[in-house]
Amino acid sequence: MLGMKKRTWVVGGIIVALLGTGALAARWHEHSPEESAERMTSRISQKLDLNDEQRVELEKVANAYVDIRGAAPEFMMELSGRLQELAAEETLTVEEVNTLRDQIRGEFERRADIMIPQFVSFYNTLNTGQKRMVSARLEHMTERMEKMGR
Repeated sequence: MLGMKKRTWVVGGIIVALLGTGALAARWHEHSPEESAERMTSRISQKLDLNDEQRVELEKVANAYVDIRGAAPEFMMELSGRLQELAAEETLTVEEVNTLRDQIRGEFERRADIMIPQFVSFYNTLNTGQKRMVSARLEHMTERMEKMGR
C-alpha cells in the first residue's frame, strides 16, 4: 500500500492532470488529443531523461489521457446543456444541484479510474531524482492552482 505522502502526491498529480487537460486543450486547441499527448510525452521524456522502459510507461499515461480527452467534449456539451436548463428554470432545487454534482463527480471518478493505474505504474519506474523533479513540479502546479483559487 502506498504511504500517505506518496498517495497524496499521486492523487494530487492525477487531479492536476485532470484539471490540466482543459488548460492543455486550451493552449493546444487546434491539435488533436493524440498530438497533444505526443507533445506532452516528448517534453516529459526530455525533461526527466527517461529510459526506454519509462517512456513505454509514460506512453500508457498519454494514451489514457487521449481516452479521457476524447470523451470530454460530449460530457462538457451535456453539462453545459444541463446548466442552461437549470438556469432557465424559475426555481432550483437541492436535488437538481446534487444530481448535477453527482454527474460531475462520476465523470471525475471515471477519468481517475483510467489515469491512476497508468500514472502509478509510470511513477514507480522513476528513479529518486526523477521522482523529486515530478514532486517539485506537482508542488509548483498546486501552488499556482491555490493562488488562482484565492
